[in-house]
Amino acid sequence: MSGRGHNSVGYEFVTEQDARGCAAELDRRFTQRELVGLRIFRIRWNGNYLVEAAFSESTPETRLQDARALLGEAGSPVHPEDLEDYKKAMEAGEAGLPGWLQRFFGRRY
Repeated sequence: MSGRGHNSVGYEFVTEQDARGCAAELDRRFTQRELVGLRIFRIRWNGNYLVEAAFSESTPETRLQDARALLGEAGSPVHPEDLEDYKKAMEAGEAGLPGWLQRFFGRRY
């Protein structure tokens, strides 16, 4: 996906099974017009999993709330800025800690 014309939500999961199960359920419950992208990442620094679901701009807010409720059953929400930081780090192949984790520890680089 190009990153334009959609809203992304991210949720962190402790196990791959939980992440894949929730992603599969989203894929089942939402149409391709609503759910325009779905990815699962392994988080290097803690071994957890991140599910990113991208919804079209035309997806009603009530449907986004449904997705958040489903993902929130087993996962923890990821702040949108943290999701972007993680994706940038993955794309760049950086070995260091992402900005949000550095902020968590009180460091600014």
